Amino acid sequence: MIPFLTEYNLPNHDKSARPVRALIVDDEEGARDILERLLLRIPGVEVAGKASSTDEALDLVITLCPDIVFLDVQMPEKNGFQLVDYLQKYMLNTSVVFVTAHAEFAVNAIKISAFDYLLKPVMMNELQDTILRFKAMKLKSPTKDDHTPVPGGPSSHCKLKFNTRTGYILVSPADIIYCEADVNYTTLHLGKDRREVITIHLGKIEEILAPHAFYRISRSILINQAYLSRADRQKRQCILEKGDENIILEISPNHIRELEKFLDT
Repeated sequence: MIPFLTEYNLPNHDKSARPVRALIVDDEEGARDILERLLLRIPGVEVAGKASSTDEALDLVITLCPDIVFLDVQMPEKNGFQLVDYLQKYMLNTSVVFVTAHAEFAVNAIKISAFDYLLKPVMMNELQDTILRFKAMKLKSPTKDDHTPVPGGPSSHCKLKFNTRTGYILVSPADIIYCEADVNYTTLHLGKDRREVITIHLGKIEEILAPHAFYRISRSILINQAYLSRADRQKRQCILEKGDENIILEISPNHIRELEKFLDT
């Protein structure tokens, strides 16, 4: 029997590290609830969300940026393998663990490089082992996609889905230089001559991007502090830099002081 995971029995474990964010995808409510209860018994794991279909799961992966998806294979309309196809198509970086009552799907799971494969009913020791190996993998093989500007926050490289006037776009928070209010819409500034108008007001955008170290310097402007290079109290300006592009934005003295406190936290 594998012992219960604790914050001490992982090699070189950092107690300040954010928890593993899991998404559960299963068309059966009972199965979702059982797996959630098991996962919540494991220290260092949080259930970011639950979905009953592939389409719902795709939306949640885009908005919640989970580290790992526990995915049923057989579901109505679209199965689990189709969700994996979508994740690869949209370059969404998350690990997949298949959870199913059918062992014959194991070969396909291996072919698409799933992180693990668990048979129902899920045994607690097997689930613990999966989480242990997942944490160990993250500790041994960190990548730039694991970067989190705010402890406990989701990855800045995970793409977010925003509706536009004609459809929707997928944008990584790390690619947004600043956001500008446009009545009930918001313009995302992504670089030279790269702008996208999305059908959501700036206040809501501020809530969505808060975990990614964005700061509101005025009623109409929200900046990505990763691109902030200078603040001038006398000219009441802040300067953002991306490559060879310099962007000068107006900012009040009060917001300059608040921004400095924000950066020092």
